Amino acid sequence: MRKLLSMALIMVILGAMLASPLAAAGKKEASPSGFKEEVYWTAEGYDYDALVKAAQAEGSLVARWQSGRAPQAAEVFEKKYGIKTVASPRFDDSENIERLRREYQADNVQVDILGMDDGAIILSEFIPNDMVVTWTPPDLAEYISKAEQYPQVVYWQPCVLGFNNAVYAESPVKNLWELTEEKWRGRFVTCDPQIQPYMWHFFAAVIDHADEFEAAYEQLYGKKLVTQYENAGWDWVAKIFANNPIAVEHDTEVSKAIGSPGQTNPPVGIHTLTRHRDAKEQNLNLGFDPNIVPAVGFALPTYMVIPTKAPHPNAARLWARFLLTEEGSFPWTNTVGSFSPNQQIQASADNPYTSSWGQWLDVLLLFDPMQSAAVRRDLIDMWLMSQKK
Repeated sequence: MRKLLSMALIMVILGAMLASPLAAAGKKEASPSGFKEEVYWTAEGYDYDALVKAAQAEGSLVARWQSGRAPQAAEVFEKKYGIKTVASPRFDDSENIERLRREYQADNVQVDILGMDDGAIILSEFIPNDMVVTWTPPDLAEYISKAEQYPQVVYWQPCVLGFNNAVYAESPVKNLWELTEEKWRGRFVTCDPQIQPYMWHFFAAVIDHADEFEAAYEQLYGKKLVTQYENAGWDWVAKIFANNPIAVEHDTEVSKAIGSPGQTNPPVGIHTLTRHRDAKEQNLNLGFDPNIVPAVGFALPTYMVIPTKAPHPNAARLWARFLLTEEGSFPWTNTVGSFSPNQQIQASADNPYTSSWGQWLDVLLLFDPMQSAAVRRDLIDMWLMSQKK
């Protein structure tokens, strides 16, 4: 199994960074400056009925989400609780991050809860600066791994190396080092990490799994890697950046570049498993091989955090709880591509390869958000330098 998120490491680092650190789920949270804590949010005093009553008294909820499926959940949430709900979909992290920064600077926060992928920013900036809190519903905490509670994961997505299965009977890439070779120059498609920051997590995960990449290099070429970089992960990233990757705005464009019909020499690229959900409808030929060495891709978590100046914090917590139930998670877990951290919720049987998240973890890289934050500046510098050449 791939490396799990290191909660011990995260908490040690954050302990030095935070003046008022949040306790792990199951313990009472410390209240950041300007944020009023209610007893019915905490493990000791949690009261679902009291939370519902408080949320209904607030009357409305504004969520900004990275997924286009959020409005489906919002419709059910509003009908169930009578709370007017606006779930703005398809907010890329880059936009969500800048909006929240501006709103805090202006002391005019317009959102109650955010769904975003960039755990590094959450842990290295938003939480230390008392901009957001993370909350795990106490009555669901026993069904969610501790490693998924800080910050709280709302769903997972596998991001996989896809290929055009109408042109290739099997994956043309068996080892990720092949992507650094001349034959794949300009034929590897990725989301631009400056627009979709979650791609920094993939590159950070490669660096963090350097031993596996070193072994994969030796397996492919029959010799040990000699590198000028710190480790084999950095070497792979540097070579990928230098190999003229095609950078696009969204992974829908990645899947179209790979899977559009009529191609004779299509590229390969990283996209979420969700793209397989509508491949038939969009006439795309998408395939992937879970046996690629050392991994077929990476595990992408989406987190939900509540601004400390949220206008409707009780509604935000009720929404957070709702999305961690079967009733609220259905837009994601009832179809291909997403997996809930709540172990009681089954993923769709239509998922290719497997509907078991545990089995996916055997073929994906997992990243540590704090490690990703630590290497991001160097990754950005390397990316920008490669784009100038």
